[in-house]
Amino acid sequence: MSVQGNLVSKKKLTLISSAQDEYRIIKKLLWVYFILLLFEGALRKWFLPGLSQGLLIVRDPVALLIYYIAYSREIFPSQNKYIIRLFQWVTLAVGLSIVINQAHPATIAYGARTNCLHFPLVFIMGRVLSHKDVVNFGKAFLILALPMTWVVAQQFQSDRFDIMNVAAGGSGHQLMTSGDKVRASGTFSFISGIVFYYCFAVAFIIHGFLNKNAFSKLVLYSGTGATFLAMVTAGSRSVIAESLQVVACFGFLAYFRPKEFGRIGASVFGISIIVFLLYSQIELFKEGLGFLSLRFEEASNVEGNPIGAYFNRYWEIIVSPYYYNMWTGFFGNGLGTATRAGSALGGGFGGAELSWSRPVMENGLMIGVLFLMWRLWITKDLMMICIRRVKEGEYLPIFIFGAAGPILLFGLLGQPTNLGFAAFGAGLCLAAAKNQRV
Repeated sequence: MSVQGNLVSKKKLTLISSAQDEYRIIKKLLWVYFILLLFEGALRKWFLPGLSQGLLIVRDPVALLIYYIAYSREIFPSQNKYIIRLFQWVTLAVGLSIVINQAHPATIAYGARTNCLHFPLVFIMGRVLSHKDVVNFGKAFLILALPMTWVVAQQFQSDRFDIMNVAAGGSGHQLMTSGDKVRASGTFSFISGIVFYYCFAVAFIIHGFLNKNAFSKLVLYSGTGATFLAMVTAGSRSVIAESLQVVACFGFLAYFRPKEFGRIGASVFGISIIVFLLYSQIELFKEGLGFLSLRFEEASNVEGNPIGAYFNRYWEIIVSPYYYNMWTGFFGNGLGTATRAGSALGGGFGGAELSWSRPVMENGLMIGVLFLMWRLWITKDLMMICIRRVKEGEYLPIFIFGAAGPILLFGLLGQPTNLGFAAFGAGLCLAAAKNQRV
């Protein structure tokens, strides 16, 4: 390389280093956001149950502070096409909800917050996080899988009225599953939290087996064992189904990089050894596997075979806007009215809290479909970026997409944990796709 080339390279590295230093405070706040995402439910259930309702928006101040700093550093995505369209449609929905629906202002505010407040975070994360930062978050997922799985196991073994299984607010209990067991929720308010948590853990487990230097063997193997133990003791088929969506992303490798697809052989062997050790050495794993089999058997008697039930569940989400449109007016009932929290703020008794039907119930078919189109648009484009990286030999983004994509597209965004994983997960995916490994 020439002297000029060396100088250019050094200058580029200096600029990158300077930018990373400038982003340091934002990165620290992203870690705060991440920790609150994982432990908001613990605060609502065990430590501050009296503040359960207020803790629904505990991450909002952190997100707003990130936006303030990003705006002051001129990196807020104010010119981003996805954010511009989202803000335009939310503004339209707010105006119609006030003028035509005359919905409660607090309900409208909560609906607007749910629809757009956390999504600029996706593009800020894509800008400020390096590949190493993304891997560090993956390391946190795997390390924290150990205490998270301990909580899940305790919930599995405890009575429904035990303090471990208390619902948000400090009263009641979690949903029940087969064998008179509780559907474990870990440190989250609901079962959906650990479904998403272990999906991301699976994405980073795969990355760890494909890239031997990504994590230490202790972190990788212990995180893998904890994740599989949680899968059989959570009492939910969704943990298995959603994790298989991540595994299914191997199909992109098989199609676009068939020569390297053979690398998964060692990964499959390593994971199989861990599962065998769990089955042969840990009695709780056997017990959990038995209850999980019972859960699948009982569900198949009602919903049919698991594969059919899986696709039918997504089909019901897709057709729900047209079904629920028959029960709402042309402009719906008002922004936020189909979320439980938003409805309660307006003195209601709780909304439908559905996925694709929610925007139609709130804003009518014509306006509501705009929000569904936005979710399709951003999910499709994020997937295409990840596929491009697969072609270039970088596989981490597509596996993170396998965890984040379904939440972004189909998740119940009116529920704070779901919204948090949709925004934060998509941000991790975009950061992994945009940044080269160093």
